[in-house]
Amino acid sequence: MYRIVVLALDGVVDSSLALTLDSIATANRLAAAKGQGNRLATTLFRPGRRRIRTGMGATHVVEPEIRIEHYDAVVVPGLGLASPEEVDRFLAARSSRSVIDWMRTTGRRAPLVAASCSAVFLLAEAGLLTDRTATTTWWLGAAFRDRYPDVDLDETRMLVESDGTLSAGAALAQIDLMLHLIARATSPDLARDVSRYLAIDQRPSQARYMMLSAVAGLGQDVCDIERWIRANLSRAFSIAEMAKALGMSTRTIDRRVRLATGRGASRFIQRLRLESAAHLIETSDLQVSRIAEQVGYRDASTLRRLMRRHMDASPSEMRRRSA
Repeated sequence: MYRIVVLALDGVVDSSLALTLDSIATANRLAAAKGQGNRLATTLFRPGRRRIRTGMGATHVVEPEIRIEHYDAVVVPGLGLASPEEVDRFLAARSSRSVIDWMRTTGRRAPLVAASCSAVFLLAEAGLLTDRTATTTWWLGAAFRDRYPDVDLDETRMLVESDGTLSAGAALAQIDLMLHLIARATSPDLARDVSRYLAIDQRPSQARYMMLSAVAGLGQDVCDIERWIRANLSRAFSIAEMAKALGMSTRTIDRRVRLATGRGASRFIQRLRLESAAHLIETSDLQVSRIAEQVGYRDASTLRRLMRRHMDASPSEMRRRSA
């Protein structure tokens, strides 16, 4: 039996907590149907508290004390923190500091500690992600990178496992985290069965969902940069040409994009080309060669190579899954 502590915090996203519990219940139901019995056990826990309230007001009874040596993993479902200011207030709250202290001293002794969305900030605050790779919800990437420079953050990825930690992207990426955990704790076959039962597709990247202009506090210049790139994706252009059109220097563009995304302007342009290509692959019948032209690449082979490298899937795999 693989035993999981679900760290249930005030303000947890209801859907993220539900996905955690439902995926485990589904795995046990499917395993039992095969005569394997329950494979996973879950305990809701909050240090020193008997009840927690979710983001939508639902109340859950939790265990106030546990012995961590009896458990195999600690899972922290996503929190509903939408801005850097909300993250700062949450992490500074007395109730949050007690949870962070517990994670730093006791929770880290679990073989695996996992979190999604803005809950990944808790892992970093407790020092569990130092010198490790992680992901978080994409619109808080810049704030995370600024607060934790010793964490190798890649917010384009949906899921990252790194030296005893597991992190996932935006709140609904909790299902990706749980499918990975089920595969790890039981078998890939059972995880695939759960995925089929819940009608969940593989989503290796957050890149196609990212829109920089939707992020509050990055400034009008960054929004203008993104807008200009999207308007000119179908052709090749230089950063110097973009800078001239926007009335900025190339250095200013690179600095502001890097501050917002952690990557230079060239990498950001590439990311926008690839997410646009992914959208066309999944929503149209256009040939890959035609899609490559529409997003600014000379040939389909270049697009295929870049999608495989940066989105962990070929165009044909993406199209097959969307179908």
